Amino acid sequence: MENLQAEEIIEVGKANRVALLMFIPIAICGIVPFGLIHGFEAIVQGFNTLKHNQLYLLIGFLATVIIHEGIHGVTWALFAKNGLKSISFGIKWSYLTPYCHCSETLNRNHYILGGVMPGVVTGIVPLLISYATANGWLLLISVFLIATAAGDFMVIKRVLKYSPAYRFLDHPTEIGFMVKAPTNTESFQQ
Repeated sequence: MENLQAEEIIEVGKANRVALLMFIPIAICGIVPFGLIHGFEAIVQGFNTLKHNQLYLLIGFLATVIIHEGIHGVTWALFAKNGLKSISFGIKWSYLTPYCHCSETLNRNHYILGGVMPGVVTGIVPLLISYATANGWLLLISVFLIATAAGDFMVIKRVLKYSPAYRFLDHPTEIGFMVKAPTNTESFQQ
């Protein structure tokens, strides 16, 4: 890649371990205030609802995986010159980890937006809805989905250490990205 400045890769196993470790503080931050506001009985009822609807839970989980990756793709496609033609999806079978890849360089803000949107749409928004409606099962699912976005948040943290003048190319085979230095002929509008 011309003008390649750096390559930032997060090992898949590490991303999965971090997601597991992040689950505990995310759960505490989401569940404790909810319990104080709405009572912990709503959480117990939510847990029981999920326990008694395991098939629906599995189907919902598979659907949110597809939605999560689709949100990455649609968001990045909005800023890619070739739109959805620049987006591909797949699964790293050795880790059972789905992925979305954008084959075009993006400016920093666009790359970050595509990285953060799935965690916001599938995790944070449902968390807020669960608080507004006192819905215990939605709370538990949203906490889980925020934790599943841990790899995305790890990538975003690394992107933020670079100047907005750089371009970012999603890594084609790993969790991470490549950084491309600006040239005089490229436009870096944000």
